[in-house]
Amino acid sequence: MQTIDKKILMFNIREVHFSDIPYDMDDCDFLKFQYCKNKVDVKGFTRKKELTIVIDLTQNLDTIWQNMDKKQVRYRINHAQDIGIRIRKNEEYDKFFQMYRLFIKKKGIKSLFNVFGVGSTTLESMKKNGTLFVAEYNGEMLVGTLCLEDGSHIESLLSGSKRLDADDNKKKIISCADRLIDWEIIKYAKEKDIREYDMSGIWSEEEVAKDTWKAGINNYKLAVGGKVVTCYSYQKIYSKIFRLISYIYGLKNLGRQV
Repeated sequence: MQTIDKKILMFNIREVHFSDIPYDMDDCDFLKFQYCKNKVDVKGFTRKKELTIVIDLTQNLDTIWQNMDKKQVRYRINHAQDIGIRIRKNEEYDKFFQMYRLFIKKKGIKSLFNVFGVGSTTLESMKKNGTLFVAEYNGEMLVGTLCLEDGSHIESLLSGSKRLDADDNKKKIISCADRLIDWEIIKYAKEKDIREYDMSGIWSEEEVAKDTWKAGINNYKLAVGGKVVTCYSYQKIYSKIFRLISYIYGLKNLGRQV
């Protein structure tokens, strides 16, 4: 199990990963359990059905490789290696943090925490809780993924890149770099005997049918060859003030990025 704690003004925020079921914890104003495997009813918790993609890492590397889409994934990994894209692990958190913050700003991703002028993820939290993979090309950081792990599972927590400011050629390079990061995460996890790689959520068929952008995200993740798994997120608000704030701002997915 992995927990992320954060202080937002007077509020204590906690997000829990790699737990099968939710349960109460002390010293929280807001508590969220992300991607639980079991569907249960627990007093005070609201539940939301989620879909995610999980790669079974108990398979050998060759099987995992063959399950990847040849054109969309394997070719791009090979191309990334051929042109000299370099993967760094747990280095240059500062550069990644700057890139990530700019990326989510350009995408218009906001949370309740931005209302107070504070970001949803801090550099200190990244360093304390995450394993960072970044891809560089000709000395420039292009894309990165921050993962959580607990010995049995590894999860893609958040990603950022420079693709929103890139021309078409650079976007292709960034896509190849992104695929190489996934491959490096898989190899890293295999070396540590981690059993599952969670690619952290996809959209439902109903949502995909209404939005081509969401369909593209799903196809991008599905090409890696994982299995679609149904799971559940649970959340509980302990603070009456925090509950009022969440109601005022109408956030349905409160705390998705802590």
